[in-house]
Amino acid sequence: MNKKIVTIFICFFTFVLLTGCTMPSGTATPTPLPICPTTDLQQVTLTSPAMVSIIDTLNPSLEWTYPTTECTPEGYAITLWEGPVLTTNLGGGTGNPSTIWGPGSPLQPGKQYRWRVAPINGTTLGPASTTGIFFTGPVCDPGALVAPILLEPADGASFNEATDLLWWDYTADCTPTGYRVDLAEDPAFATVVISEVDIPLTRMLPEALTECEIYYWRVAAKSGATLGPFSETRSFIRDASGVCAGPGGSPPPSASIGGIVWHDLCAVPDGPAPAIPPTGCVEEGGSLRANGIREPGEPGIAGVKVDLHFGGCATEPVASALTNADGQYLFDGILAFGSYCVAVRAATPPNDAILIPGGWTYPPGTFGADAFANATVDSGDILNDRDFGWDYQFLPVAGAAPEAPTTVAASEPPQFKFDKNAFCRKGPGTVYSEVTAIPAGDTVNVLGASSDNLWLYILWPKFNAQCWVAASTGQPIGSLVNIPIFTPGPTPQPTAVPVKPSPTPTYQQGKP
Repeated sequence: MNKKIVTIFICFFTFVLLTGCTMPSGTATPTPLPICPTTDLQQVTLTSPAMVSIIDTLNPSLEWTYPTTECTPEGYAITLWEGPVLTTNLGGGTGNPSTIWGPGSPLQPGKQYRWRVAPINGTTLGPASTTGIFFTGPVCDPGALVAPILLEPADGASFNEATDLLWWDYTADCTPTGYRVDLAEDPAFATVVISEVDIPLTRMLPEALTECEIYYWRVAAKSGATLGPFSETRSFIRDASGVCAGPGGSPPPSASIGGIVWHDLCAVPDGPAPAIPPTGCVEEGGSLRANGIREPGEPGIAGVKVDLHFGGCATEPVASALTNADGQYLFDGILAFGSYCVAVRAATPPNDAILIPGGWTYPPGTFGADAFANATVDSGDILNDRDFGWDYQFLPVAGAAPEAPTTVAASEPPQFKFDKNAFCRKGPGTVYSEVTAIPAGDTVNVLGASSDNLWLYILWPKFNAQCWVAASTGQPIGSLVNIPIFTPGPTPQPTAVPVKPSPTPTYQQGKP
């Protein structure tokens, strides 16, 4: 046997039994360090994972160093929080002077983790380390980014940067490479302060906020240079003094803007305009139009889209609403105080199918298909007079006899209620010209029906108009079984229409 091997073998057993033989160089067991006095425990330094890094394992080893080599704690206590709210502690302890520790079960993908380490002797903790932050992968695919979820502050809450943060969560099982935070004083983000965060932290402290100002914010995730969809938009009021948001820190009273879109009526006969304009009409440029005044009996128009703009009308709408059965609309809960523009655009859907042909009579000075009304609101303001008047081109014909039999139904005829805006025509079919337009929600008397029951001959009591409507535009009230069958006059024949240059459009009552 090799003499060196024999020597080591003999010394090993001698060392074990008598602890008296010197081991060969490089194989000596380190002498354990003494335990540090509890009163002298020092703060450790975290070394791995690196700060705000994205790791590629769900079973990481957390590592740190103790600042002295002269003594060691009995062990270490590890705190490991899982985000986003950081209330779940997954930590533990080493139970010995080892400076490496791993969680007992795999971590979750796409999560933020924060950790600290403190030396411990018995049950006494020394000073805790600084907080380390890391994120579990994988890194999000740029094409699969989702919108973050806003956490704090609550929408409309007060905000003090001395104690509060903007805080959000990313719920996909991956980690973005960063975020973009938009902060603005208007909900349309016309003038926006953009903060590009190139680490996946989900908290931010805004700077240089103006006291008592309302701010709007939203967040989008990034993966490299790709920006994902934005979160919802929330608002908060900067209230470091505690006096801006009112009692209890609640937001200031909101404002509202509303009004009505109504049918501005002007009924005139076909042919030359009468010398004296009928009620509700005014003369303009040799023709008659509705007078722009909402008079008793003039109905609202349902289903019209109304847009709300912050600032000028050329900006993107911050909200839209449809008028109800009475033609009314309302924008409520406004917290961004200042100047607004309310707009109704007749030529865009769904308004084109409801309003065209016709023209605006109110607000005054409105030309073309778009009508605008300005509004300036402050806390608690309620504006309910931003109205819009629309004059249909085809209206009830005053004094004209209907082109249907004059026989009417017996007393108390059945009624018909409109589900949608509908034209009322001179005969039972779309080939007949329009007599008037009846808004959704109005009720008329049914005097008769066509032989196929697809068209109803009605009386609109509000304007004493008798004409035909499609049965598909509403619902009968009462039985239609015994109503008479009317035979219409001859079907109108199409005639050639000469082509003329297109002048500036005007809307004359009677014939188009």
